[in-house]
Amino acid sequence: MAIIPDQDRNDLKRDLRKNLKNDVTIKFFGQGSSLLAVPGRECRYCPQTQELMEELTGLSPKLHLEVYNFYTDTEARDKLGVERIPAIVLGDGGSSRLKFYGIPLGPELYALTDSVKTMSRGVSPLSMESRKSLRKVNQPVHIQVFVTPS
Repeated sequence: MAIIPDQDRNDLKRDLRKNLKNDVTIKFFGQGSSLLAVPGRECRYCPQTQELMEELTGLSPKLHLEVYNFYTDTEARDKLGVERIPAIVLGDGGSSRLKFYGIPLGPELYALTDSVKTMSRGVSPLSMESRKSLRKVNQPVHIQVFVTPS
């Protein structure tokens, strides 16, 4: 059974066709598939999040999915600064990188797809005034945004 409802899937497919300029790779970090359950390493939403990312990347030939095991793909995990799972990373590890933790359902899926479209265009949606202000920042900044369904 699909996670993205049919109507939403059709709308997303049209939107991505219209708005994706360049290819985007989505990096998914989960617990991997294993028949052995290791206590303390359970990831309740990893399978559903991976399936959701597979569905999303299947909507456009410009979207690509790379799947990583959080516990064994330590080089990629450390390079991208992934701290928990499930995790979705957009960007190459350079200055343009976004991380989403948890399963992006409902409104969070649209926040993710908007970020994918922004990455594809390679141009910030911020106003020129905001960009000028941000150029004055001369040290690394860590920004976190927390979202709940309510």
